[in-house]
Amino acid sequence: MQAVIFDLDGTLIDSREGIFWQFEELTREFNGEPATRQTIAAAMHGTTEAIIRTLVPNADANFARVSTRHAELWAQSMDFHRLYPGSEDLLAILRRLDIQLGVVTAGDHRTISVLNKAGVLHHFNVVVSSADDVQPKPHPGGVLLALSKLGVKPHEAVMVGDTPADIQAGKNAGLKTVAVTHGFGTHEALRAAAPDHLVNDIPSLLDVLE
Repeated sequence: MQAVIFDLDGTLIDSREGIFWQFEELTREFNGEPATRQTIAAAMHGTTEAIIRTLVPNADANFARVSTRHAELWAQSMDFHRLYPGSEDLLAILRRLDIQLGVVTAGDHRTISVLNKAGVLHHFNVVVSSADDVQPKPHPGGVLLALSKLGVKPHEAVMVGDTPADIQAGKNAGLKTVAVTHGFGTHEALRAAAPDHLVNDIPSLLDVLE
């Protein structure tokens, strides 16, 4: 194994409370009532714009105004974000083993600031986000772009994520896949996505990465 490609939200970063809070507030303001957490979790794929349009379908709401308000809520929600326990240690171990690391996320240009605030940006050789003009997962474009930048072939890499879209993107790109169950994907949906391995937390990745 030459590289590990990680999803970000729900995989390395426990952003669930922040994401739920920001979209509960956004939908309360523009839809008249907050979306349920189940609805929000189900919308967590695709670009930020696609998620906003899914959760705020109100035709009377100006999208630019909705997007601006979401940016404000996103900035405030950073206070909720935390690395999952063991994430920093795992990344450090993988780097000591000369394994290249990448992030592929549907998040936008602010992804860099998330990783920087979490104190782990220096571990990553490449970060691919929606700012790179790639189609969102499960399309493999972001994963393939990361591998191209790393100079690694698909069979030499592993994709780690917390949703079926992450797993399918890895499969579509020709990578082995590991699903982590502590994020947005349900156990049932992740098992149905048929990853090569299913683990409950980040430290357990060391048991299955080959």
